[in-house]
Amino acid sequence: MRRSHLNKLFGTIVTAMLLSACEADNMYSSSYCNFVFYANLYPTSALTRAIGGTGGDFCIVKAVFESGAYHLKLTPNRGTYADTDLDLTMNTAITGERISYGAMGYKQGLIIGRSNFGQLRAYDLQCPNCDNNHELQWADHATELVCNKCSRIYNIDGDYGYVKSGPKGTALTQYRNVAYNQQDGRLVVRNQ
Repeated sequence: MRRSHLNKLFGTIVTAMLLSACEADNMYSSSYCNFVFYANLYPTSALTRAIGGTGGDFCIVKAVFESGAYHLKLTPNRGTYADTDLDLTMNTAITGERISYGAMGYKQGLIIGRSNFGQLRAYDLQCPNCDNNHELQWADHATELVCNKCSRIYNIDGDYGYVKSGPKGTALTQYRNVAYNQQDGRLVVRNQ
């Protein structure tokens, strides 16, 4: 009889672990993402500052094709920048060959930076509660994003991008692998 109680207890523990693992996996996107950025080519850009800082700085990154070249349009959550640090023309061979603009989240937009705990994070720019069809914008507070369609405000102060106010819902969609090598200036956001 004692063995059956241990088996039940073990089964309960394993089930709880599997359920919590499934919840953790739900916070990550299932969408393909393969974004590479060379910060050493743009040392004063808003994105370079966001990934190189100690925490609290984030940047909305959108890929836009205009005037025959791709541009990364950057919108930081704080700070003052020159226009050239917010609109990066991707026309050099190294950036043109290695950046996959079609694989930047659901609709070619990411939110990249470091949490207040210093952890590098990448979230999708689309609202997860509006079927990933409505773009988020910075709210009044520097570490909050708002969806103008559903009125949810998301907080990225910590590490999860939870719904701070508005209707209950899903936290922001994250990308699983975010790495920045300061020596070669290479930022990689992937979902593999």
